[in-house]
Formats: sequence, structure tokens, C-alpha cells
Amino acid sequence: MRYRCNQMPRVNPISGRAVFLRSTSLLTVIVIALLAATSALAQPLTLTSGPFEIVADEAVGNYRVIVHQSPERVIIGALAYAVQVHDRETNDNVGDAIVKIYATPSEHGAKQVAPALNSPADREYYVGRLEIEEKGVWAIDVVIEHPELGDETLTLATEVFERSRGGDNLVLGTILWVFVSIAFVAIAFYLVRKSKRARIELERVRNQPQQPDA
Repeated sequence: MRYRCNQMPRVNPISGRAVFLRSTSLLTVIVIALLAATSALAQPLTLTSGPFEIVADEAVGNYRVIVHQSPERVIIGALAYAVQVHDRETNDNVGDAIVKIYATPSEHGAKQVAPALNSPADREYYVGRLEIEEKGVWAIDVVIEHPELGDETLTLATEVFERSRGGDNLVLGTILWVFVSIAFVAIAFYLVRKSKRARIELERVRNQPQQPDA
């Protein structure tokens, strides 16, 4: 008597490895999109990102100095200044000065210093960024150096407030983090379930009994 093995039904060719690669690609796309959205919240301040507020417009020595500040209400974290420096007599822009910004706390915290730089595309504005770590009143010194017009310092004060726990960026960042965590868990569960179903189907086909050939 001869025995003939029935033709095995086709099994889904998508292996666990293929499922993993395909799902990993999907996860990568999701993570990149979320990181891009998160990084948009942390972009460095520039003159066009604003809102900037003019906090000083004064004559100092041979200069007319205009100081723009962002944000308008200063909280612990990033603080940016854009400084315009003009010749006091001609009112021409001075684009080759050296500008530094110092921030000194009145009570606690370390003194901060940042160079304020302009770019070849925009010589008018010297932009500098500070990291303020403590609340309270801070003294801001704008130091200007020039070989012909001399060295001068403009001093002003700004009050720094404590960061609100319910800030918009904090809430949005928390939502993004929760979404990423859920995405990781969901895709991991999908991979495990898909791989398990593929193994069960393969074992079922392999264990089918052989039937005798009449």
C-alpha cells in the first residue's frame, strides 16, 4: 500500500522577521514625526520668531542702543536679546562692533554671559541667548566694544518668574511622550500576536495527518 501526502496548503509568506521589519519602519516614521513636532517647541529664538519687545532705546556714549527682549514676560529658561547699535551722530548702523550680554542675579544663581552676534545677511541686529536658572530680578549689561567709537555699557533690569507647571509647552510635551509610549506598546503587542499566529498556522500545517493513496 502506498501513502501519499496531501498537498500542503500555502502558508502566508510573511514571516515574523518581515512583520518585524515592516512594523519597525512604521514605528520609525511615527517617532520621527513626533520628534520633529517636539523639536519645534525647542527651536532657538531669533528676531523673527518673537515676540520681541523693545526694553531700552538710549544714547550711551557715542552710540544709540536699542535692545529687544524675548519673551516679553521672562520665565526661567531661555532669554534672548537682539541689540541694534547705531552711531549717535550719523545714526548709521554699526555692524562691526563686539557685543556681549551679561546677566547677573540680585540674589541667587550664577552670572550668565553670551556673545551677541550678527550675520552677514543681517548686520543690524546682534542676537544673543542666555539660560536663566533662577527667578528674581536680574541685571542685564549690554557691553559694546568698537576700536573707533569706544567701549560702552548699557545696564537694565528684568524680572524673571518661575515657570508655570501648566505651561502649554509642558502639556504638549507630555501628550507627545504619552503618544510615543502607547505607540511602542501597541506595535510590540502587534508583533507578538502576529508572530504567534504565524507559528500556530505553520505547526497546524506540519501536523496534518498523511492519507493513504488508494
